[in-house]
Amino acid sequence: MTRLLSQLAIITNWPVLVAVGVLTTMGILSIRADDAAHASQAPDWPKQLVFALLGTGILLAIQLLPYQVLGRWAWGFYLFALGLLIYTIAPGVPERGFGGVPTVNGARAWINFGVLSLQPAELMKIAFVVVISRYLRYRSNYRRLIGLMPPFALAVIPLVVILKQPDLGTALVFFPALFAVLYVAGAKTWHLVFVISMGVALAPIAWFAGPAPDGPDVPFFRHLPVLIKPYQRSRVYAVFSDDPSVLRKTGFQQDQTLIAMGSGSVGGKGLFNIPIGQHVPEAHNDMIFGLIGEQFGFIGSVVVLVAYVVLFAAGVEIAGSTREPFGRLIALGMVSLLAGQAFLNLMVAMRLMPVTGVTLPFVSYGGSSMLASYIAAGLLLNIGQNRTMVLGRKTFDD
Repeated sequence: MTRLLSQLAIITNWPVLVAVGVLTTMGILSIRADDAAHASQAPDWPKQLVFALLGTGILLAIQLLPYQVLGRWAWGFYLFALGLLIYTIAPGVPERGFGGVPTVNGARAWINFGVLSLQPAELMKIAFVVVISRYLRYRSNYRRLIGLMPPFALAVIPLVVILKQPDLGTALVFFPALFAVLYVAGAKTWHLVFVISMGVALAPIAWFAGPAPDGPDVPFFRHLPVLIKPYQRSRVYAVFSDDPSVLRKTGFQQDQTLIAMGSGSVGGKGLFNIPIGQHVPEAHNDMIFGLIGEQFGFIGSVVVLVAYVVLFAAGVEIAGSTREPFGRLIALGMVSLLAGQAFLNLMVAMRLMPVTGVTLPFVSYGGSSMLASYIAAGLLLNIGQNRTMVLGRKTFDD
């Protein structure tokens, strides 16, 4: 234990530890505020505290072995997480009981393990970054366009399952990590731009595919399978609508979150004081940034944003000073995962994007999300204290 504490005391690790502590504390306080506003319901903040303590234990456990040793289990971890994902959409799986897959908000994304429920997609994000980093560490075929197919296949296979659940928000988090890891590994920029351009070009097809009773019906596309569900279209329309009827229904969650956030002014209304936020659906989860703004005001919101900046900057510093390929890629991948997820959540909370159901790392209520975030932070710390000095040519080609 003494050796472990001395490793965590390395100066480059302190920014990560402090940022994680600040974010977790702000999250637990905000969840406690939501519990106080709904006293008739079972409180969630004690469970979130348990998740944080369990996450801390996992973070410490990750430090016991160098990341190079943990990397030997990359493919096994990936296949295990993929197996759990496939289980959630497998036919015949019951919704109730131990091992059941309940339908929550229209998605079959959680597996019931008695006192706990696991969301395999959260584990899959971590497994994906580790396995793609393992795959790319000494290869060069990804510098050709056709060589990008295996890395993209590693992402597409779990993404198909996640979208089948369906869970679009979690699926979107994969892309920042995928492109960041490929770019840092040395993939040609124009290849990545080409892939992104293809995605942008196919976006209209996805939007118009299938009969669209709530939108324009394009003759050619009406015979294609529906890719964008009606409720997803409604969420997109709600972002750009000021219609009172829309703001009372589809746009209610985002509209009330913005009002709650703005009502906190500079210094906030005070701890546990959320007269507006208490009416926001899923406020302790997807919209928890609104509760932070209402309680702690602009100052509290800035504290959260600064904590994220410190965490991401420390992660980039760890990656930048790690010349060993595997560690460098994992570090950048974990930073991209957390940064992409935080960005999506904050954009939704500020009504700059449609609702996606993405949690705010370390802050939002949810055991699977919390544990996945702590695993990512644990890997960053592990790489920071086990950086291998490599003599010779640079790790990646220019």
